[in-house]
Amino acid sequence: MNNANMERCPVSGEEIVSRPQWIYHHAAGKYSTRLRRIGNNILALDVVAAEPVTLEQFEGDLVAQAVEDSGLKNRPFFILWDLKLVRGLSYSYKRGIATFLYLYHQPSLRCVVFYNILPEFRHTAERILSIIPSSMSLYFAPDYREAMQLIESCDPGGITSGREEEDEAEYDTLKKNFLGTTTRIGWLNVLNEKIPLPPEDHPLYPFFSALALLQKDLTEQSSLHEKRKESLLGQYSTEIHNLHMQLSFSEKATKQLLADFEREKTRLGDILSGKKTDCVQFSTAQTRDRNALLRELCYSVHRLDKADDSQKQQVLRICNQLLDVERNEQKIDLPLTTTDSTFLTRLQETHPNLNNRELKICLLIKMSYSNEDIAENLGISRRGMESIRYRMHKKIGLQKNQSLKNYLTGLASPSD
Repeated sequence: MNNANMERCPVSGEEIVSRPQWIYHHAAGKYSTRLRRIGNNILALDVVAAEPVTLEQFEGDLVAQAVEDSGLKNRPFFILWDLKLVRGLSYSYKRGIATFLYLYHQPSLRCVVFYNILPEFRHTAERILSIIPSSMSLYFAPDYREAMQLIESCDPGGITSGREEEDEAEYDTLKKNFLGTTTRIGWLNVLNEKIPLPPEDHPLYPFFSALALLQKDLTEQSSLHEKRKESLLGQYSTEIHNLHMQLSFSEKATKQLLADFEREKTRLGDILSGKKTDCVQFSTAQTRDRNALLRELCYSVHRLDKADDSQKQQVLRICNQLLDVERNEQKIDLPLTTTDSTFLTRLQETHPNLNNRELKICLLIKMSYSNEDIAENLGISRRGMESIRYRMHKKIGLQKNQSLKNYLTGLASPSD
């Protein structure tokens, strides 16, 4: 690395090292926390933001990463914290920093210095001071230069209190105890720690006594809350179990109903199929008998010598019409009247290029069936029916302005 471009501390002249992984970015982009190392064992943190912010998530992982990368796990190190853009801490952040300092503090962390503290953050800083372990010092400094001087004056091998002169004063000791107790209760929910009370005649005794009573009340509330939580968990577990049982029963009942439905469907389908077969057989037999009788009737008419020729012709015409009805019914698979059969015969004679399905469609159109009804009868879509009708319009030879329905109606009843 080029020494000319190396960043150095303006106070100590030591090298300032920064790495990409030593930066925390807020999820919503409100701010970033940057960590740099000054020399070998000073970790400097500052916040990058457009305006003062409330820190939301403690950067414990960031500090741990820098300690690991710098090989400071078993060596004394110091933290320098610029708070000029920090106006407050969220509850989550307070709990994180208190846990880090009070419960899981690093024996190697000897000293922390806050500087550029905003007035609204001062009380929070004093509460942090009240819970630091005895192996660590916490100082407040007005600016970076004095903060570095405090770091340099720390004894790396010793244990300091941070404010030895002030700690000798009774008032300051009680103040630290009071703030430490309220911080541990508020930030860490530590409710079983004994509160050291001053003598009853001491001016601060009522404050400590009220704090002890508050701790007792909170302990009872916490106990009631736990009991209520356990009761609700038991109640909800029972309800969830009952709901699972009901759901399981409903699923079994639904499966049984579906199975019964499929069996009944199959049974009815078999009955329907049998009835259809019977109907087809009956219709075929009836048609065969009817046609045989019609042919015999026609033969008998031809053999009548005494009958009038006009009478013969009338009877023969009726017989031929009935035979045509039977033939047309077979073509389009629909029951027909004599009038419908006559229409189909005339349509076939006029347009012999129409197939059986087109003949059936023409009859249904003439009978005023809609496209939807015809499509359902044929088992096709409505668009498919519209396409067939368009092709039939051209196949019959009609002009664009001619109506297929009107043409077929006119064909059914030609003028004499």
